[in-house]
Amino acid sequence: MNHSNPSGLIMALLLAAGFFILSGCDSGEKAVDKVTGKQDVEQYHKMKKDIGKIAEEQAKKHNDALKATEGK
Repeated sequence: MNHSNPSGLIMALLLAAGFFILSGCDSGEKAVDKVTGKQDVEQYHKMKKDIGKIAEEQAKKHNDALKATEGK
């Protein structure tokens, strides 16, 4: 007979209990978001949006500079 590893079962239960305990408070939600990668994905989308805004501003400045030099 093949018996499963009891220490593995205990570790899995402790891990599951830890997630439930951590998800009960604000800092726990942040910890769960960090572990699951949700925080990194949100930061990626925010940075992508910020880079888009910067690129638009730079393009506008470049176009304004071209118009200014063409008018002279």
